[in-house]
Amino acid sequence: MKKPYGMVLPFFLILFTSLFIDGCRQKPNDDEGSQSAAKAIVIVKVGTVSERDAIVIVDAMGKTDALRKEKTYAPITGRIVALKVLEGTEVKTGDVLAIIQTKESEATILGAKSMLNTAVTTEQKSEAERILNLAQSTQNNVHVLAKFDGIVSTRSVSEGELVAENAELFTIVDLSTIDFLADVALRDVSSVRRGAHASVSFQSIPEKLFPAIVDAVNPQTDIQSQTVKVRLQFSNSNNSLRSLLRTEMIGTAQITTGIRRHALFIPKTALLRNDEDNSYSVVIITADSLAKIIPVTVGTSDEFVSEIRSDQVRSGMMIVTEGNYALTDSTRLSVAR
Repeated sequence: MKKPYGMVLPFFLILFTSLFIDGCRQKPNDDEGSQSAAKAIVIVKVGTVSERDAIVIVDAMGKTDALRKEKTYAPITGRIVALKVLEGTEVKTGDVLAIIQTKESEATILGAKSMLNTAVTTEQKSEAERILNLAQSTQNNVHVLAKFDGIVSTRSVSEGELVAENAELFTIVDLSTIDFLADVALRDVSSVRRGAHASVSFQSIPEKLFPAIVDAVNPQTDIQSQTVKVRLQFSNSNNSLRSLLRTEMIGTAQITTGIRRHALFIPKTALLRNDEDNSYSVVIITADSLAKIIPVTVGTSDEFVSEIRSDQVRSGMMIVTEGNYALTDSTRLSVAR
């Protein structure tokens, strides 16, 4: 049955009114979306890319070693009757390190003592004492002497100990001959030259740099580590600094191998490192204030700046130094004032 026209018209009026109200309710949501888009701007701090010459440096781990380090051996079989030095004792050339009594002298003295202990009569005791005094006064002792100035680093015997001929007694180190043996990667060895300037740092002596020069490059490669031993000679200009050195100290050498002209440098905080593939990138600001992520290769660095190489980066560019973490390409940026 058809509905009268008069009943249909109110129905459409009610429907239109309902849709209009819903539409009005949706307008605030559209405004909120616009406000959210405006809030999507990320505020960052920036620095600039600068250009200057870069000192090319090869880094290498290594340890100290002494060119003059000698072991002292017992010249005869006998007993240590006097020990004159211990570990850490400074010695001069000719100083007595130990006194060794020969086994023949020891046997003579022990025989005289035994005779004295078994003597019964006064005459026997008197004769035994004479023989003992004679044995002690004529005993054949050997003095072990230091061959050069240095410090006793190891001691292998104790006083009263019986030692065999050629037994190891001490190790003496001449601290003035301490050098640094750097393990330079095979790929970098070709750029290392004798006489090149270097510096060495040690974790055990923080905030101090030890100047050095390259003294020799070993022709043999370590097959396992694929490194080459490079000997660095410490400067003698600062004796107080050298006095801090000991053997077997682990450190890091920085060897200067050349100069790279017109290199690009950025604040170190602008570098982003990807730990998964050990790669680096930076974020620059485009002309329309958008973020652009650029992969870079890192060169030399110090505490504040790092050298970078990239065909997409030029001197004078603005680069994000704070707020760059987790930024994506085309993020709208605002520079903090």
